Amino acid sequence: MFPGPPNYEDIQKGDTPEPEYILKLQSPICITGDDFANPDNHFQAVQLYSEKEESLRAFLHQNVTVQLTNQAAAETGHVHEPLAATVTSIAPAQENVPVQAKPMDFTDEYGTAATTIRAFYTALHDAQGADAAAMVIPEKRTMPAFSPSNLTRFYGSLTDPITMLDIAQENDSTFIVHYHYAIKSRVCDGRATVTTTMRDGRNYIQGIKAMNGC
Repeated sequence: MFPGPPNYEDIQKGDTPEPEYILKLQSPICITGDDFANPDNHFQAVQLYSEKEESLRAFLHQNVTVQLTNQAAAETGHVHEPLAATVTSIAPAQENVPVQAKPMDFTDEYGTAATTIRAFYTALHDAQGADAAAMVIPEKRTMPAFSPSNLTRFYGSLTDPITMLDIAQENDSTFIVHYHYAIKSRVCDGRATVTTTMRDGRNYIQGIKAMNGC
C-alpha cells in the first residue's frame, strides 16, 4: 500500500492509498536502455500490472514464475519501484527447483538474527560450548544437542573445526547456513535451516535442521 496524490508521501496525512503488487526477484538486477534507467542502481523489486488483478491476488506471498511485457523504468510517482511491467502469465514456481536465497553481505547481517547465528558458529569453531549454548533458547540448553558440555566435547574433537562459510536469509526468522567441518572418518560440507525467535528484544536460535545429513 503506497501513498498517492496529492503529495505521494503519507496516507495518514491525506494522500490517496494506492495498493500495488510487487514482485521480489530471486537476485538483484539493473536496467539499461531507458531514459529513466540508472544502470548503477541494482534492485530486487518490480511493480506489476495486470488486466486481471485477481490473478495476481491469488499468488500473494508465494514463489512464482511470471512472464512480463512492457517493461519500463519508473517515470512518475505512481510507480513505486525502479521497474514496472505488465504480467502476461503467472504460475507457481516448480517445487523441484528450489529458490536459493542470496548469501548475506556482512553488513546485511546488522540488526538481524544472523548476528546471533554467526556468534553461535564462531563459538562452536572455538569449542566454546557455553558461549554457543547462550545463543539458544534457554529451554533447549538442557537437551543433549545443545548442552554446553556436549557442544564443547563434540566440536572440540573435530579434526577440522566447524566454519560457517555463508548465511542467507529466507525470512525474518529463518536462515540457511552453509558450513564446513571434518572428523576422522569424513568431511562435511553442510547446510542447515536455522530458525530464530526474539525474546525481550534479543534474538535466540530456536532450532537447527540439517539439510544434507551433516
